[in-house]
Amino acid sequence: MKIYTKTGDKGYTGLIGGGRTMKNDVRVEIYGTLDELSSFIGLLKTENGCPKEVIGTLDHIQGTLIGLNCLFAISDNKNSHNFAINTEEITLLEKIIDKYSGELPPVTEFLVPGANKLNALANVCRTVCRRAERRIYDLELCDDQKTAAIYINRLSDYFFILGRRLSE
Repeated sequence: MKIYTKTGDKGYTGLIGGGRTMKNDVRVEIYGTLDELSSFIGLLKTENGCPKEVIGTLDHIQGTLIGLNCLFAISDNKNSHNFAINTEEITLLEKIIDKYSGELPPVTEFLVPGANKLNALANVCRTVCRRAERRIYDLELCDDQKTAAIYINRLSDYFFILGRRLSE
C-alpha cells in the first residue's frame, strides 16, 4: 500500500466516518497539534535520565492522545462516545500533579525553561499542549470534547510540574 493517496493535494483531508474537510479546519489543527505533542513526548521519554515511572506515565498519555485525535477527527459528533475520554484520566493526572507538587518547593517567581534537557522538553510539551487547548476552544464542543478540553488543561499542568521535577 502506498503512503500517498493524492487525495489531499488540493487542500482537503478525510475524516473518520467519511467526509472531507479543508486541511486548515480547526479540527485538523487540533489533532495535528496533539500529534505534535505526542512526538515531543516521545522525544522526552527517550532522553537519557528520564525516570522509568515518568516513562510509564508518558506511554499512557500517548495512548490517551491517540483516542483524543480520533475524537477530533470524526465527521459526526453523534459518535463521539466511541472516543470519549474517561474522567478517571483527569483524576490520574491530578494525583500525579499533587504528588509532585508536594515534593517541590512553592513557586515564588517565573520559571525559565531549560534547567536541563529534560526540563526543556517537558516545557515544550507544556506549550504545545496549551496551543492545542486554545484551538479546542475554537470549536463548538460536544460533551465528550468538553471533557477532553479539561484533560488537555490538566495535561499542560502535568507538564509544568513535570518540568519542575525533572530540573531537580
